[in-house]
Amino acid sequence: MSNGLFEGATTPADGDGRAENDEVAQLRAERDFWKHLFGQLVAEFPEPALVVNDGGTITHWNDPHVDLSGISHDEAIGNQAIDVIGTEGVDETLAEEIARTGTAMREDQIRSGGSDDDAWHIRAGGTPLRAPDGEVVGAFEYITIVTELVEQRQELQRVQAEISETVNGAVEDLLEATETNAEANAELEALTDEQVENLQSVGNEMESLSATVEEVAASAEEVSSQSDAAAELAVESKDATEQIVSLAVDVRESAEAVAENSRLLEERIEEINRIVDVIDNIADQTNILAVNANIQAAEFGAEADGFNVVANEVKELADESKAEVETIEEIVDEVKTNTSETVDSIETTLDHVDDTIEQAHLVDENQSDIEEAVDEASTGINQIAAATDDQAATAEEVAATLNSAIDQMHNVVDEIDTLAETNEAQAESVRSVRDDVRELSSRLDDSGR
Repeated sequence: MSNGLFEGATTPADGDGRAENDEVAQLRAERDFWKHLFGQLVAEFPEPALVVNDGGTITHWNDPHVDLSGISHDEAIGNQAIDVIGTEGVDETLAEEIARTGTAMREDQIRSGGSDDDAWHIRAGGTPLRAPDGEVVGAFEYITIVTELVEQRQELQRVQAEISETVNGAVEDLLEATETNAEANAELEALTDEQVENLQSVGNEMESLSATVEEVAASAEEVSSQSDAAAELAVESKDATEQIVSLAVDVRESAEAVAENSRLLEERIEEINRIVDVIDNIADQTNILAVNANIQAAEFGAEADGFNVVANEVKELADESKAEVETIEEIVDEVKTNTSETVDSIETTLDHVDDTIEQAHLVDENQSDIEEAVDEASTGINQIAAATDDQAATAEEVAATLNSAIDQMHNVVDEIDTLAETNEAQAESVRSVRDDVRELSSRLDDSGR
């Protein structure tokens, strides 16, 4: 084992000639040249660097290494590397392992140290140093200070974690909102379809109502015409009722006159009865006188035959008069009976006429009320007809509006379908973003190892 990397050259023992001396001098010059270049390379290497020989003794230790470790050149050079920069839990440094194995390598893990406020992070690598014959005579180890890189990576990981968490949260919220939106779209579409059906049903009902209103309007106009005719008939009926009342009054007056005449006739019949009684008495007396005359004629004999004839004739005349008087009495009794019945009938007729007049007055009053009611009904029907016409126009407008609303609802359904498709595409894009974020996060995690 040698103590230095450039101490293998020797001088000739016997000094055989100048040529050999010149060659040795040239070799020494080249050795010193490359030794100087190697020392310069280590000294000016921008990262902390050290060199160990094949025994693990430090032969070179540059200033960046002093700054990193706080170990001076004197404390480092000539000492075992494991003793100077030993790491807990290992038996040799990376440089010693490289010199032992003759294999270039780099640490898999980044080493960290220092306090929280002044932390450092390094990663070592190196390559073996070989003599011209290939024998490993040492190792060159360099330390890459990755503190800033690690801090940036840590910050990046922190930010990435925050972004990932935020994105994942936002993505989950967005996916949840998208699912909710999809459900709401489905419900809205179902509700819209139901509303379209309802509107179509209402539209059909409105069209039917419009037709019904038009029929009602036509019926109202017809009823209005009939009301006008009824009003005219009511006026005519009132006039006829007044004429009936006037005629009934005339009939009553005539009946009263007949009754009065019937009463006078009864009085005349009574007088006739009295006269008939007188005539009857005269006939009786004449008959008695005739009998007496016959008796007297019988007493005088033949001289009184003429007187007897006259007496018989008087008796016959008295008998005939009595018979006629009886006939007259029968006729007078019948006339009297008929007159009494006529008076009774006239009085009943008067009562009926009075009732008729009273009922006629009631009819007249009712006709007046009917006339007023018909006028009011006619006015109301005209108003109904006008309102119905307005209602029919309004119903047509409502039906047109409903048809327009139905068309708009169909457009809404189409928009909802488009929104659902857009929502699904958006959800797929969100899932893609989530997968990309996860992949990026995984790549960042892998790159940090």
